[in-house]
Amino acid sequence: MPRVPHIITIEGKKYAAMLPDIYGDIKTVVGIEKAPSPDNTDYTGKVNVNQFVQSGDLVRIRCRLENKKSKSVLCVSAKFASAMGALLSKKVGGVDVRTTGIQRRQRLG
Repeated sequence: MPRVPHIITIEGKKYAAMLPDIYGDIKTVVGIEKAPSPDNTDYTGKVNVNQFVQSGDLVRIRCRLENKKSKSVLCVSAKFASAMGALLSKKVGGVDVRTTGIQRRQRLG
């Protein structure tokens, strides 16, 4: 998957990030959308994904797909509780989501 510019909205602030192009169907569920082509958005800054995950602003959700593969999607922490169930009726990268989950352990440092 090629990486394209995306807009991540956290607490009303917009941040720029280069992410895979899989957020088309789930942009309202996870709070991340593809940046428009002539981009005039006023960004607060750029996202370092690992730092935002460790600080708790973003959460990684592991999606098990119908073709028995899995994809990891990012979600804004404010939408995390509703996103776990809402992703089940959506498509990630054009494939239906079968189950969702999160990492139970995380390696720090």
